[in-house]
Amino acid sequence: MPSVTALSPVKRRSGWIEIQVDGASCILLPDQDIARLGLTIGSTINETDLASLQSTAELAEAMRVGLRYLSVRPRSCREIELRLLREKLEQETIEQTIDRLTTLGYLDDRNFAAAFARDRIRLRPCGVRRMKADLLSRGVSSCDADDGIESAMMEQDVNEHELLQQVASARASKLDDLDKGVARRRLFGYLSRRGFSSENVRKWIDTRWSEELH
Repeated sequence: MPSVTALSPVKRRSGWIEIQVDGASCILLPDQDIARLGLTIGSTINETDLASLQSTAELAEAMRVGLRYLSVRPRSCREIELRLLREKLEQETIEQTIDRLTTLGYLDDRNFAAAFARDRIRLRPCGVRRMKADLLSRGVSSCDADDGIESAMMEQDVNEHELLQQVASARASKLDDLDKGVARRRLFGYLSRRGFSSENVRKWIDTRWSEELH
């Protein structure tokens, strides 16, 4: 029966062990999995054991990739799924990984939506409609997007009218040298693309320029 002939540290992957079976490289696993499974040099490996080890190794690799992806910035569940799909992992493994990351607190779409909205409010203000559209494009559910945005707005003590004031004032100051009609049209288009409602944009523009918007 095949047996483990070597357990060697993996270069450039701290805490990982290469398992060799009958002298051939077989599987990479974190050292804690090696200890948990009780693997030692000389351990016998049948086909069932080997299949189990391969499944464990794939899940461990998926967790490694997922955690590394999350270390850059928060991610939605869908973003993690798409990243793991690029590794050509089994769908079952991907689902298990997302479940585990969620259980560990690394994944939470509502918290992700709140963090995303906070960043938008602080760094690149826009309307609620734009924030929600961007969250939906990242796979966040409508409910989680709404809850996250509401939470962020409350935390930052701001409302959409104040965001509109901030964005519109900054943009309008760059259009003062233009013909008023041109400036109004450009400002209207810009603010609409930033996710503010046409009605509120018109009201703000009419406050700055008395002419009707054409």
